Amino acid sequence: MNYDGRIGGAYKLEKVPSGKQVLRAGEYLIDNQTYELGNESKLDDAFQILSYWRYSYERPLENALAKIQPVVKPIDTTAIFAKRLKRFPSIVLKLKRFPKMNLKNMQDIGGCRVILANEKKVEQLSRALRKMPEFRWEDGFKIKDYIKSPKLDGYRSFHIIGRFKDTDGNDKKIEVQLRTRIQHYWATALEIIDLFTKQSLKTNQGEELWKEFFSNVSHQFQIIDNIHIFDKLSEKDKKIQYITRLLKDRDSASSVLTVCDTARELGVTSKLKAFASSLKVIGDELETIGNDRYVLLEIDVVKSSVAYTLFYNYESEIAEKKYTELERKFSDRRTNMVVALVYANAVGGIKEAYPNFFADSTRFSEHLSLITGAESLFRRNFLRKVLDKANLAGL
Repeated sequence: MNYDGRIGGAYKLEKVPSGKQVLRAGEYLIDNQTYELGNESKLDDAFQILSYWRYSYERPLENALAKIQPVVKPIDTTAIFAKRLKRFPSIVLKLKRFPKMNLKNMQDIGGCRVILANEKKVEQLSRALRKMPEFRWEDGFKIKDYIKSPKLDGYRSFHIIGRFKDTDGNDKKIEVQLRTRIQHYWATALEIIDLFTKQSLKTNQGEELWKEFFSNVSHQFQIIDNIHIFDKLSEKDKKIQYITRLLKDRDSASSVLTVCDTARELGVTSKLKAFASSLKVIGDELETIGNDRYVLLEIDVVKSSVAYTLFYNYESEIAEKKYTELERKFSDRRTNMVVALVYANAVGGIKEAYPNFFADSTRFSEHLSLITGAESLFRRNFLRKVLDKANLAGL
């Protein structure tokens, strides 16, 4: 298979790949034999088709973001927007996890995210999106509400699938995720741990103690998320409001102890600080870039180093080409390299929208300290007595 030029950010194939070729490329990418010595040609072909197919979602993704932003602004002027084309390792992992899925029907190759102040604003936006024709399907709406029904690992977010036109006028499915800031802090910390410890907690595969920790933290963060105007409260009032809610629910109070015990056993705070300091310089640099920029990141999680390349919005074609080249280069599953092409809409927005790639768990740690602070207060025999009395009463 040869290239004779570029189309979009991918290369221009001699012939546009058929649906069967796209399906076959996905099968090659999840076949372990494809990565063995001597199969370089097959792997190259699969990457070429992946690049072409993935980049075909770039225009629909831009269209989705352009249509969503005006709807969001009246609801939350502080909302953060981000968009991404799904990373190669994530595509492979998802195809392996869901045998009935294939590269052609994967619904979240193109995705955009809106991070809002609180759940009330998430609910307002979800209702507004459901009024848009792009999100209406013949059988209703394609929705997964992980806020009302969180995943076992504690993941909370609202997902809705829409369809937006590509350059040929065809519909492409784009996934839109809505989450609160606190839900974003939680997801960020989990992805940082995945990134640096080579786990896959995000897909519920990883060490049990880490899974227990994040599940219980999610429960506590939900309590905090439901405190009215939490971010505007003084530190003292934050503690009072939070502890008041804990005293009303025995399970929530018990969960505080679990969070703190597992956090100590895992060394969560020290690990997150170490990861953050290793990538702080590069994160600070990127806070100064202008808006509407793509950033191609190359992260070495062993050396704790990051290299980056900046692209203007109109250079998305070049960015995708370079992105695919690096993914192919680091396709060996034993590699310590993580490659990501990210985009955000505001100055400093790259780091704020994608703190996981900069190991920035600052806001997560701030909220975790509220939980540990509650524990230290309760440890003065108070919480233990409350729980013991409840147990004796058979509650």
